[in-house]
Amino acid sequence: MDIVSWLVEKGEITYIDLIEPLREGTAEVLLASEAGVLICINKNTRCCALFDEQALPDFAKLMVGSDDALCVHEGPLVEYLKAQGLPYHLGCVQAVYPSKQRFVLSSKVTIQPLCLEDLDIVLAHYKHADRAYITERVSAGSMRKAVVDGQLAAFIGRHAEGTIGMLEVLPAWRRRHIGEELEKAYINLLLDQGRIPYCHVDTANTASLSLQKKLGMSWGKDVIHWLN
Repeated sequence: MDIVSWLVEKGEITYIDLIEPLREGTAEVLLASEAGVLICINKNTRCCALFDEQALPDFAKLMVGSDDALCVHEGPLVEYLKAQGLPYHLGCVQAVYPSKQRFVLSSKVTIQPLCLEDLDIVLAHYKHADRAYITERVSAGSMRKAVVDGQLAAFIGRHAEGTIGMLEVLPAWRRRHIGEELEKAYINLLLDQGRIPYCHVDTANTASLSLQKKLGMSWGKDVIHWLN
């Protein structure tokens, strides 16, 4: 079974969070059949799409008791995991940049790799700050910053499981489209690497939903639920 081709046929936009890690070689297949697909990405995130409810017990037993973050597509598995007491984090929509067209960037914003010297600024402003995780992402070269007038104005990165995220504009620089420029630059970076840019957006985050729409993102059909 060619899992990637099969998922592409079912809907590349909807299942890109499974497809891209498999393409990149960052995911281990834990269970895959016509009933569903469960992968472990970078040994810390389990991502699952269940298509046949009868197979729910087989998938659930590989998720309940795991210390990994759980990324689960809409369906009965979500409520089952909640009922087992797994902490529920949030529901997201999946936004995917479907084009190969690079953005033209503003000359007023300089995009640079984020470095460890910037770590304290990131930790002071990112609401989901975790020093060990952010340090790993910076060290992996996965984060970028927007510099305006010589100052760090915003930052963004790519999460370990593959989504674009951690976008934060410092208060003094908001309402100047800097976040938009930074995400455009990050999309360009991923396109240059031969990757498909995508992100998970909290269904309640109207500002981010509007930004993704403005950038020409396409939307997956499923709500993506994060647990653990």
